Amino acid sequence: MRRANDFYETAPWQVDALVDHLPELCGTVLCPCVGDGSLARRLSERRPDLLIITNDIDVSKHADSHLDATVQSHWNRIGACSDLINWVVENPPFNVEIDILKHAYVYSQCGVVFMSRISFTEPTKERGPWLSTYPYDKRITLERHSFTGNGHTDSATTDWLVWSKIPLAGPFGISAFGYRP
Repeated sequence: MRRANDFYETAPWQVDALVDHLPELCGTVLCPCVGDGSLARRLSERRPDLLIITNDIDVSKHADSHLDATVQSHWNRIGACSDLINWVVENPPFNVEIDILKHAYVYSQCGVVFMSRISFTEPTKERGPWLSTYPYDKRITLERHSFTGNGHTDSATTDWLVWSKIPLAGPFGISAFGYRP
């Protein structure tokens, strides 16, 4: 059984791997599905120079706004507290990831970073056309994690996938081994 809003927290070590391998992350960062705030909180700890704006569809979650990130018309309102969103960084609900990704890519100035199951890049009917037009620029593959919190690793490996609108430093395919405690 999946959790409400397909919510699964982001572990600090997963954010550490992202920060260590994406030095281009800068400016204002939007987390459009902030959930419990674990991703935004760790980003702030590791990169206090970032301005982080949050949104979550669930009104019980602490966020700057509570709009549906799958709806195009909501994106202007989600980022209303900033004139410029440099990056969109998220561990989105996997069941609506492509819908949010399409909007995030248009809205961001520098790029988008999404945690995705490794199978997300498979050219399915739903994702294939967009992914073939907008291939990711960097992939940071993470060790398997227990998203359910029961100590058993998830059945799928996850990646940080980076779609960048600015030049990135290599390497572009990274195995982030050794971050998981």
